[in-house]
Amino acid sequence: MRELLAEAIRLAVNMERNSERLYRRGAMAATELVQRSFFERLAQEESRHIEALLQQLSQHEAAETELAAMPARIPAAVEPATPPVNHLHQALLDKRFSIDLYATFCRCFKEPALCRFFDAALAAARREFKLITAEYLKGGRSDVPAYSPPRRSHVRGELPHRIPNPHSQLFFAMQDCGRQSRIG
Repeated sequence: MRELLAEAIRLAVNMERNSERLYRRGAMAATELVQRSFFERLAQEESRHIEALLQQLSQHEAAETELAAMPARIPAAVEPATPPVNHLHQALLDKRFSIDLYATFCRCFKEPALCRFFDAALAAARREFKLITAEYLKGGRSDVPAYSPPRRSHVRGELPHRIPNPHSQLFFAMQDCGRQSRIG
């Protein structure tokens, strides 16, 4: 049982590390101070989660987890810069995946210790998802124009004055509804 819980913690640590990297990339790519501070705050929160998770492991297991994560770190200079909107969207997708995975694990495992662990991880992921969603909806999208024309390509107006074909589906539908036709 202890090995299964340790493996669950390692999985959660890896997911949190991936999220932290994503937030750090978002902070580096952000052009505005507000967006940069938002991503930095999320990254710091993720690092606190990682530290809390590693404290649940024994020192030997925590050291193994740290060593396994070292080669996965990518230098920041190699990563291409992308707009902050893409990072916000990517953060939403990442947290949505975390929520789905933790919820699945909560439903699948019957061991109380595992269920408590994944419930706590699920609650933390949901809180972060709310924060990211609020920031995304707040208007971090600076590339979208404020006004966009309506999407329809036709102009509404009067219907043409011609009689529909009495053998068409439209004619039968108008007869079935009991209303007089404006067309015919």
